[in-house]
Amino acid sequence: MRLALLLVLASGAARAWDPTDAASVDARIQALKADWAGKDPVAVANDKLKRARQPTKPIWVSKAAFRIDEGNRHLYLGVGSAKLPEGAVRLANLQDAPPTPPGATALDWYLDEKAGTLYALTVEEKR
Repeated sequence: MRLALLLVLASGAARAWDPTDAASVDARIQALKADWAGKDPVAVANDKLKRARQPTKPIWVSKAAFRIDEGNRHLYLGVGSAKLPEGAVRLANLQDAPPTPPGATALDWYLDEKAGTLYALTVEEKR
């Protein structure tokens, strides 16, 4: 019984987050705000780096952009990527980071260590 419970918990932890509807996006934004409340830009950046080291590749990484429509709400999700310089992939902690720029809200990150590419998923809402 204990082994079955551990397998269920481990498989849940390994799943990547993927947006399914507006409620899942709203919940993600609220969870990130709660996790980052009172933290400086360096702590937030290090948390993003930690979140990017996901064990499984999220589905959203393979998309360029997509949209979630629910009633009058239209959520536009975009995927950006950046090729990292050699050696940056192994970076464990950032020592300096600029504040998050205003505009689109970042929801998730994925670091493809083999390709040396960092992906980010952002959302903008239009009504």
